[in-house]
Amino acid sequence: MPMIKDYLKNSFKHGIDAGILQYGVAMEMTSPDVAEVLATSNYDWLFVDGEHGPHTVQTILEVCRAIAPYDMTPVVRVPEAGTGIFKQLLDSGIQNIIIPKVETGEEVEKIMYWASYAPRGNRGFGATAVRAGRFGRHADYLEREKQEICILPQIESKIGLENLESIARVKGIGGIFLGPIDLAVDMGHGIDIFNKEVADAMDYMIRRIKELKIPVGTIAVTPEQAKHFADLGVSFLALGADTAFLVQAADNTLETFKKAIES
Repeated sequence: MPMIKDYLKNSFKHGIDAGILQYGVAMEMTSPDVAEVLATSNYDWLFVDGEHGPHTVQTILEVCRAIAPYDMTPVVRVPEAGTGIFKQLLDSGIQNIIIPKVETGEEVEKIMYWASYAPRGNRGFGATAVRAGRFGRHADYLEREKQEICILPQIESKIGLENLESIARVKGIGGIFLGPIDLAVDMGHGIDIFNKEVADAMDYMIRRIKELKIPVGTIAVTPEQAKHFADLGVSFLALGADTAFLVQAADNTLETFKKAIES
């Protein structure tokens, strides 16, 4: 039976490689229903947060299955790097992986070792038997995976900032994701991502990573900040989150109706 979609084609990776800004939305909840609702919007990618949310490999897979029919690509942030989680996610067909709190080029080399087949790495081969190769339907998985898998180290600390060059120069990474909130905390500014030291560091990293011809992305909390980052040349932006949308809509609805009733 022919498939109606090329599930190996990674639209997110090809988009950032081409310099086409990819708009994303974060997902903290584990509900496939919520994921599908978000997928009916026009976001390009779903930022599945396996670092701070209660996600497991199974819930990540369920979320990714829910959005598979839509024009939205999952990008999954893992709790931490490791050969086991990479094998499970990659073999589950997850092609875009963000690794938090990366601080050295040596760490990135290890990450690429775990995420790559020999001779570059030690990833075991079973992809054609599972979802990654669509259960044997994509017999060319081994030939195509290097062009479709996108590993994204995240810089979000002073040490990571200091080692930006060595991180960005590791061969094979798909891009770099910048975390302004943890960077602000690490710099001693709480969660003030608009602090001048934090903002200057973010601007410097975006410009330098662009100079090294590596796609770079981050989060933006205001339209003005998103415009600023876009003007600097980011390739992907995360805008908002499911939990924030729910809180804001709940509060705004209650306030609006109470005001109408009680006035």
